[in-house]
Amino acid sequence: MQLNTDLTGLFGITLAIFTLLVRVPRIQAFPPRQRAAILAAAVVLASIPLWGLSLSGFMRGISGDLSIATLLVLALALARTLSGCALIEEANRLRVLRAIAVAAVVFYPFALGFTAFDPYRLGYGNLWFLLALLGFTLWSTLRYSMLLALVIALAVAAWSAGWYESTNLWDYLLDPWLAIYAIAGQVKYWWTQGRKTNA
Repeated sequence: MQLNTDLTGLFGITLAIFTLLVRVPRIQAFPPRQRAAILAAAVVLASIPLWGLSLSGFMRGISGDLSIATLLVLALALARTLSGCALIEEANRLRVLRAIAVAAVVFYPFALGFTAFDPYRLGYGNLWFLLALLGFTLWSTLRYSMLLALVIALAVAAWSAGWYESTNLWDYLLDPWLAIYAIAGQVKYWWTQGRKTNA
């Protein structure tokens, strides 16, 4: 089981490295075959253990396992870069980022001990938390965002299957990197809208 969780954790980091490299303009400028060779070599180098630890393993040791939500965001970004077209509407993507940003702003101050209440404990299979997630997922499906509902459903499914070493559902729903990305995306959106309003 430990080997399986290590492999799934390393897969997430490798996916992040690959997705970031694909989006680098200088790499995109290469012809398709050369670009594919560079990316394949990068994945191999990131996966080969040197002195007992691969680059993916080193990055995983620093960042921890990426949440299922982050993996889905990375997969969508990768598909958009490779295909040249967005698989989801921009408005839908922004709604997901907005929900993640709100969750991060609410969750992390509580989880870091600024109050007596620790929501992180709810992630250890709390029935009321699971029911609340179910209700929120149904509402999101009908009223808000199918993509957000898919994110939650996949996270819960991965948690149930023991995809990662962690047994806390929050680690499948959210991570600091995703929180930073979502908050930055929301701030950028507000800034852009503000400039359009003042123009």
